[in-house]
Amino acid sequence: MQLNTKYFLWIICLVAGTYSHAQQTVDQLMKIRPISIVEHPTNSEENVIFLPMEFSSSKFIKPPKKIIVPEGKEVVTVHLVYTKYRQVDTFNQPMLNRKRFENLQALFPEVFDMKQVEWRVLEQRKAKTEGDARKMYHGFIIFLREPPSEEKLSAEKWLINRILLNFHDSIIDVPERTLYRKRKRRVETGLYIPRNSRKAAKGIRYNSRSIWFREPEMTTVIDSIPRKKIKGYKKRVGVFNGGILANTNEFDALLAKKMTGKWIVVTDVTASMAPYSAQVLAYIKFNEDLRKNGHFSFFNDGNGAPHMLKRIGASGGIYTCKYNEFDSIYNTLVTAMQNGDGGDIPENNIEAILSSIQKWPDADSILMIADAKAPIKDMMLLKFVKKPVSVVLCGNVNGDIPNDYLNLVRTTGGSIIQTDDEIRDIKKLKVGDTFDCGDRVYKLTDKGILRIE
Repeated sequence: MQLNTKYFLWIICLVAGTYSHAQQTVDQLMKIRPISIVEHPTNSEENVIFLPMEFSSSKFIKPPKKIIVPEGKEVVTVHLVYTKYRQVDTFNQPMLNRKRFENLQALFPEVFDMKQVEWRVLEQRKAKTEGDARKMYHGFIIFLREPPSEEKLSAEKWLINRILLNFHDSIIDVPERTLYRKRKRRVETGLYIPRNSRKAAKGIRYNSRSIWFREPEMTTVIDSIPRKKIKGYKKRVGVFNGGILANTNEFDALLAKKMTGKWIVVTDVTASMAPYSAQVLAYIKFNEDLRKNGHFSFFNDGNGAPHMLKRIGASGGIYTCKYNEFDSIYNTLVTAMQNGDGGDIPENNIEAILSSIQKWPDADSILMIADAKAPIKDMMLLKFVKKPVSVVLCGNVNGDIPNDYLNLVRTTGGSIIQTDDEIRDIKKLKVGDTFDCGDRVYKLTDKGILRIE
């Protein structure tokens, strides 16, 4: 799929051209800036309600007597969709939109009082004739979702709070150590292989070469050779005694990163990221310089919206911190986490980066806290990222670097931050190159960076 600059500008407008507030009025909704799109999708989905209208009309086509939100669902987004095509130059689109909002209010007044409903006005530009325009969708599209249960919300918040309350940093002594590299060697076993292939296949071996000049049997042995010596040093690490965290790898990786200049910390808070999000919060809490010079945003890939609403570059669910006090950062993260869990596995990482850069264009670099098991679904937007992105991969047990994140840091000139070290200068690596990171050895392959030792 080709993505041009005009499409990207539409994405930025889509983020800006929305409105969400309790007790909306028609006057407030009329202030929403229309978003220009080619054509709105009209896929049939379980959590989507269509309220169609005729072209140039404010009347609903076969409207229901009453809009009833199914039990266990809530409205997350409302779209007003129309076409840009005009029959006459004097046609007043804003007046028609006002009448459409008023008719929706008469049919479904409850939605105007619902909290956290996102309203969008979308202007389709595909139609070039009146006939084309009449074939396109006009009217409202209401998107529903299953809100997270109170039990789940309480459990996630409890988990984060318990980790924060039981978390502290400490200084430990790391002793001097020698790192070894494994080496494979072929050596003789002292036995000889029969010349007769059937005997050899049966495992028959002889103690001498004999007059038959038998070939010596070979085997592979693995031994270790010293690779490098690391002097002892003092290291700042996270300490948690609450019995929840298996390790503090993410916190320790963040501590290992020397952050100078202005940074944006962009954090994935979808699905099972709560233990890692708590470590991010702990790191921010203990890092006054970062709070002073940094910015913070959190994303959940669409606030739990239906898949049809998750357009590349416009999935939403991105929450930016207005203030840098820890309480504000904490509340923003919890809100983002509780408003959506991602749903599908691929996440809108690049959209979150671009949205954050748009809000804070003076930032020097991006630090992304990402789920190692979640692919990036909007890699096609990567060419618009013009700042270096460094990545901490959460839950990266085996140390392999997935290809999406490798491409992200290679393209932007960023790095991969590990617990003991940082993989830098990835742009210079070629497929087949091996390199050290901490006490591990990695190899660059066409599938990503793989740990080989």
